[in-house]
Amino acid sequence: MKDRSVLAGSLLAGLLASACCIGPLVLGVLGLGSLGLGAALEPYRPWFLGVTAVFLAIGFYLAYRPRPEASCAPGEACATRPAGRRNQRLILWIVTALTIGVATYPNWGAAISRPSAANAVAVPASVVTLDVTGMSCSACAVSIEKELRAVPGVSDAQVDFEKAKATVQLNSSHPDLQILVAAVEKAGYHATPATQ
Repeated sequence: MKDRSVLAGSLLAGLLASACCIGPLVLGVLGLGSLGLGAALEPYRPWFLGVTAVFLAIGFYLAYRPRPEASCAPGEACATRPAGRRNQRLILWIVTALTIGVATYPNWGAAISRPSAANAVAVPASVVTLDVTGMSCSACAVSIEKELRAVPGVSDAQVDFEKAKATVQLNSSHPDLQILVAAVEKAGYHATPATQ
């Protein structure tokens, strides 16, 4: 029972550590928007990663510690089920791999989420630049791009995480900036028209 709670705790801590990026993605897939959950949890990411590491260390200790001979008498469950410990270790390694994948999502998530530029784009009638605040990783930029591209009249959108800017190409020469700002806010971030 103790081993299962350690495994569940380490997986939960890993999920919370990457909630700033995976939370908006999951909520967006469900059609709920991010509601600022990811941005609210971002400052706690280092703590969640630390808790994850502690839970995994405890899990590995419990799974690989040597058992004293006296604690496993003939006829007890530990003597008759040697495969149980092997299964426990296998599950621990699977949970560790999942936790590493979820915890490192901000580093590699943008690369797999960004759509390919294979479509030919027409020359835009106007280009709008927005200052974006609230992004905590490059995967955040992908969710903003997705919301901006869904706005009618937008031919392309590029968000630069490092510069905290969104460049939106429009088919109209008279853009409605409030619609673009609302699209960024729907993704869970804040935007204002950039000053030139």
